[in-house]
Amino acid sequence: MTTTMPAVAATDIDAVEAFCARWEKAWNGHDADAVAAMCADDLVYDEPALRQTAHGRDSIRDFVANMVRNFPDYSFTRVGNYADTTRRALVVAWHFTGTVAGTDRRVEFHGDDRLEVGEDGLIHAYRCLYDNKFVERQVRG
Repeated sequence: MTTTMPAVAATDIDAVEAFCARWEKAWNGHDADAVAAMCADDLVYDEPALRQTAHGRDSIRDFVANMVRNFPDYSFTRVGNYADTTRRALVVAWHFTGTVAGTDRRVEFHGDDRLEVGEDGLIHAYRCLYDNKFVERQVRG
């Protein structure tokens, strides 16, 4: 079932919750195609680990595939959803846990996904925010 965002994000809290739950399920299912399917072809994607802005659905599909390889047991726990009252935008706050592949090193950190959703119900701009230097220190051990 596809759940689209309402015209103004905060006018339908159930739609916001359903959208965020689908986002979380796709990531926690380690399903690169499901994550990419929620994004538009013209996606603008800012991810601290990439160190530059990426574009297009394939960029996020590749990122999820790399996450699965590098943290095979990763999971995100959603800790909050925040919807804009004037435009189709959300912030999804989360907590990440995962083990570095081939080690017993656990990585944990908090972050936010800032999502701008088009009238088509797809994410057109995605800015992921977290302290990448903190993450890199944990990965290196």
